[in-house]
Amino acid sequence: MFDSKGASPYDSTLMLSGQLPKTIDPRKLARQGLKFEGSLALKQFDRLVASLADDQGEVQVFLHFYMSEDHRVVLEGYVEANLKMICQRCLDVAELPVRSDLNLMGVLTDEQARSLPEGYEPLMLREEPMALLPLLEEELLLSLPIVAYHPPEACQVQQSFTTESDEEAKAARAEEERKRRNPFSVLASLKADQKKSE
Repeated sequence: MFDSKGASPYDSTLMLSGQLPKTIDPRKLARQGLKFEGSLALKQFDRLVASLADDQGEVQVFLHFYMSEDHRVVLEGYVEANLKMICQRCLDVAELPVRSDLNLMGVLTDEQARSLPEGYEPLMLREEPMALLPLLEEELLLSLPIVAYHPPEACQVQQSFTTESDEEAKAARAEEERKRRNPFSVLASLKADQKKSE
């Protein structure tokens, strides 16, 4: 995401590293052009952990609040983590990298939310500060795979899953393909059918 001068909003120097705030006031942070970079313990994300094999690890977060050219609150950044889920092929634990890129724009009403510029999701602004963790957790939950699998090269079942029935199925498909390519096989089957009927 770049502004009209071609500079990325990530280029500013107001970076606060380490401790992430528990609550945020997006309007105030955007006026200050603040950035935050840090990590949170995965075990704090209760709803997310309920979908995982364990709660060990860190969630990495980068947030940049700024005002757009038309004076709207923008939150850009990302939240990412290596999450352990059960592989549905081998039922062993698979560590999966999950990342959600944030492109949020502040809105006050549902109507504003429906008319956002392309590429932005709504960030509902309230009078009181909002809790940061539920916002980040929602983004990660939306980024989880519907069904978790190891990459094929790392999955034990995938590597050892060449059974006789697979070989038989391949042989049957190859025979079928050979017959289809041979135009005379159709004639041969017609003749065989004709002899049977006689």
